[in-house]
Amino acid sequence: MTLVIMGSTGNGAKAGLIAGIAYGAIIGVVSYFTLLSIKSTVITSIAKSLPSNTPFTPDQLFNIALIVTPIFVVIAGLVGGLILGAIYGKLLERIPGGTTMIKGIIFGVALWVLVSVLGGLGDLSSYGLEYYLANLGAGLLGALVFGVLLGYFYGRFSKPKEIYEMT
Repeated sequence: MTLVIMGSTGNGAKAGLIAGIAYGAIIGVVSYFTLLSIKSTVITSIAKSLPSNTPFTPDQLFNIALIVTPIFVVIAGLVGGLILGAIYGKLLERIPGGTTMIKGIIFGVALWVLVSVLGGLGDLSSYGLEYYLANLGAGLLGALVFGVLLGYFYGRFSKPKEIYEMT
């Protein structure tokens, strides 16, 4: 007899919701401080792309971004966590690893490569290497937390199935 946890999109979505909230909270805080650390670069970038007839100054738009960005990231983490958790649940049996937590970490690292490493390359030319590397580190931390929580809660929400093998 072997105990196996089977894939379930519902359990994945529930686990993804919890993991997504944690991910969003971490990345929201990091994004706030990252924006503060590169304030002059962001304001310069805003000033270059601002139409001449706008009623806002680059400083005002930066302050708006400073407030809106963390809120947006938390909401995106929640929605993304639901979606990615459901995908994780659907693909669970195809993801390498022995436990749901190891599978969650592998899933999180794969997402990090797609989102932070490859997706962040566009920011490299706009905001520079320091911003890109800071986002890589923050993204990895968030992806690992997301993956661990996703795998942990998926395992908690799932009941192992008993499989009997003929010997």
